Amino acid sequence: MIPPLHRLFSLLTLAWPLAKRDVLARYRGSAAGVLWALLAPLAMVGIYALVFQGVFQARWAGSGRGTAGGIDYAARLFAGLIVFSAVAEVATRATRLMQENANLVKRVVFPLELLCVALVMQVAVHTALQMLVLAVLLLVWGGGASWTWLWLLAGWPWILLLQLALAIGLAALGCYLRDLQHIVPLLMSGLLFLSPVFYPSASAPEALRWLLAFNPVSAPIELMRAAWFGEAFAWHTALWPLLGVAAGLAAAHGLFVRLRPGFADLV
Repeated sequence: MIPPLHRLFSLLTLAWPLAKRDVLARYRGSAAGVLWALLAPLAMVGIYALVFQGVFQARWAGSGRGTAGGIDYAARLFAGLIVFSAVAEVATRATRLMQENANLVKRVVFPLELLCVALVMQVAVHTALQMLVLAVLLLVWGGGASWTWLWLLAGWPWILLLQLALAIGLAALGCYLRDLQHIVPLLMSGLLFLSPVFYPSASAPEALRWLLAFNPVSAPIELMRAAWFGEAFAWHTALWPLLGVAAGLAAAHGLFVRLRPGFADLV
């Protein structure tokens, strides 16, 4: 069954007020406000860069940019973390999405997929801010802009579809399997080191490469990093991951429709 994508995307104007409300509520009362969306990932990048490069003397294999070594490694790390953290946040929050919106689920008649779209949209706001920081970093300390930045227009929709598939599937399962809200964060922590965030897929050991090939986050990370740093990307390798995301979205939507009648009784 092919999910009605045209219907989901037609709800963007309805989902945006929900997304905007949650973004503002998340940072209401804090001194830095929305700046935390930038400070948190930058702090994480700084810590990882300090450990992997400062302590373990890690270097990015095949780096050909003119950026200074430390900034280059941190920028490449940041490029991968932007993608992974966006996907991980959606997956983690989706497991309790229906429970957190119990009043809407029980008392308001509207398409519940709207909550999943709103979740993806609010995470996309943070992703856009982080991408802006990375762009400034590369313009100031890196080799400047590259025409391959246009590839971001293909990479980001890919990530959004993956996020939407995870949001719809995990939101449905999260109502029935409450343990998922504890299991998924653990899985995401392990998946971080099984994704090409700290290293390119080409430099991974042979035994690890087949795991990277089946990791749905690997190809989008590699595409986005290639776009940012003006490097080659094997577009022919993107076919199967893209088909996998499309199939996953279809399966997630079918599962959501099947399980939706029980949501009101379980939240």
